[in-house]
Amino acid sequence: MSRNDGPDASNYKDLAVLSIAPVVVAVLTLTSWILAHWEIGPYFVNAALAIIAVIFGGFQRFIAGFKDVFKRKITVNVFVVVALLATVAIGEFRPAAVIVFIMAAAGVLESYTLDKTRKSIRDLLDFAPRMATVRRQGDEVVVPVAELQVGDVVVVKPGARIPVDGVVTGGASSVNQAPITGESMPVEKFPGNSVFSGTLNESGRLEIRTDKVGENTTLARIVHLVQEAQGTRAPVQNMADRFTTWFLPTVVLLAIIAFGLSGDVKVAVSVLLVACPCAFAIATPTAVTAGVSNMARRGVLIKGGVFLELGHKINHLLVDKTGTFTFGRPKVESIISFNGKGSDEILRTACIAEKYSEHPLARSILAAGRERHLDIPDPDHFVSTTGMGVEARWNTANIRVGKQAFLQAAGVPIVSRVDQEMAKQSEQGRTGVLVAHNEEVIGLLAIADEIRPEIPETIRLLKTMGVKRITMLTGDHPRVAEAVAKAIGVDGFQAELLPEHKQESVRTLQADGHIVGMIGDGINDAPALALADVGIAMGAGGTDVAIETADVTLMNDDLSGVADFMWMSAKVMRRIKLNIFFSMIYNVIGLTLGVLGWMTPIIAVIFQEAGCVTVVFSSTLLLWSKRSTATLRNKFSGGGFEPAGATEPAAVGR
Repeated sequence: MSRNDGPDASNYKDLAVLSIAPVVVAVLTLTSWILAHWEIGPYFVNAALAIIAVIFGGFQRFIAGFKDVFKRKITVNVFVVVALLATVAIGEFRPAAVIVFIMAAAGVLESYTLDKTRKSIRDLLDFAPRMATVRRQGDEVVVPVAELQVGDVVVVKPGARIPVDGVVTGGASSVNQAPITGESMPVEKFPGNSVFSGTLNESGRLEIRTDKVGENTTLARIVHLVQEAQGTRAPVQNMADRFTTWFLPTVVLLAIIAFGLSGDVKVAVSVLLVACPCAFAIATPTAVTAGVSNMARRGVLIKGGVFLELGHKINHLLVDKTGTFTFGRPKVESIISFNGKGSDEILRTACIAEKYSEHPLARSILAAGRERHLDIPDPDHFVSTTGMGVEARWNTANIRVGKQAFLQAAGVPIVSRVDQEMAKQSEQGRTGVLVAHNEEVIGLLAIADEIRPEIPETIRLLKTMGVKRITMLTGDHPRVAEAVAKAIGVDGFQAELLPEHKQESVRTLQADGHIVGMIGDGINDAPALALADVGIAMGAGGTDVAIETADVTLMNDDLSGVADFMWMSAKVMRRIKLNIFFSMIYNVIGLTLGVLGWMTPIIAVIFQEAGCVTVVFSSTLLLWSKRSTATLRNKFSGGGFEPAGATEPAAVGR
């Protein structure tokens, strides 16, 4: 058995155990109905089966209801318990069993969702390798990571994940730190630089002196932050609970009055039955289910009704940059010529030199060449200098592509115009890669993390939905963050952040009374996603842990889905209030007739079911609701929202 089989098998077993209650209740209820319908055996047998189903399936609900009573809290649990007891008291055993089955099945789904979230947190640790190559007494030996100690020198080969937090003591490489810091591009690492457990060594061999292992690493700390945030996030009181606080005592009082006036216990039970919160209890879940289903068809997955309650209240959005506002991949944005050569010729020259390189920037340069359908021959000679650039020979010419310092070290003169253009690209948050042919700089490739083209429009759209402030969070350099923030039109940004810093931003805003939405896609976003009032993950490009930790997932990575979610949240809340109004109308009429003694238990049940049908029909209409983008665009023109400036990309580093 592999190490992944064990947890998965355990999860299936847990789900099977949870499923026992609704399955048993369903079997008992169906058997009771069959015996009664075909008049098989004595009445007490089918009645007993239904009662057993109610007790077996509703045990936890009864316990919760009684606990709420002892805590002097009147909740939907209390009302359901009262209604179930009243239903059983007048001999309606099977209807009571059906109600219990629905509640038990819902409980299984909720438990399954929670378990999926816990599993995703456990899977975070899979980013850290289980074994490590360590140098001891002059030899390199492979040992379990659990046996590593502070001070050990760990050797990490290209393509392997780093097992510890530490400092590079030998070698040089590009390390992809996106899972931890959220930086858009790999970071060059040289002796003296810090590295994190779980990050990917992409190119060169590294020797790392261990500073932290096990539970003390940054990755383990992220796991702890996620678990802590999920445990401390304040629960939101359900609307039904708020209503029940005063409704149940009123109904009980009316039932007592009805009994006092009529002297007939059936009249009192009729009052309880007609006021039974069936229509009221489904007022929220049916509207939520319809809203969730509507959004699912549009690629927005919502994990529960509580988030629909909060969605329209979000007034401050925190948004991760890389993979959310941007695609998280480098792209050649422009080509600048210094000696009159055409852009295709400059790009083709760079592609020849980079053809054998594995560096991410090389891949972006070659991708640009393929987009232009350039013919790229193999170089005759190729040498790569980690973190600096590449040198190649082709058709008797020497080609160098890389940093300014790399070219200067090779004796290539850098004129003032090149200096000025490199500084300009840096100010715009781009990375400038120089291309030299023989001893002359012929051009510059401006490379950046590409901004999603729809982002400026989406930001204006979110403003119309009631979001007062949108802040961009990133692990990138402040200059990069500033360039992106200006381009897309956010209200502010925070740069060079670690996961705990993002989470602290959420906590600070919540302490100031804001309803905070957090949008992200990476492991480094998970703690903030877990703590935010509503966590929103990018589904197509996001990591599993971000998707599972978040409350809402955008499956098509389109941020306009956040506006759809907020709009649907407001619409669902209005529909819930309308449903409650319908249920109250039925209750008022039914209670009036019941107190006057004009309603029998059978009529009470029929009247109550009519309210359920009305509520279900009302909620079903949400399935076909759709946000009108034309209306919102009209608001743009009248609301003083000016178009953001031309889209500018974020910088990346070689």
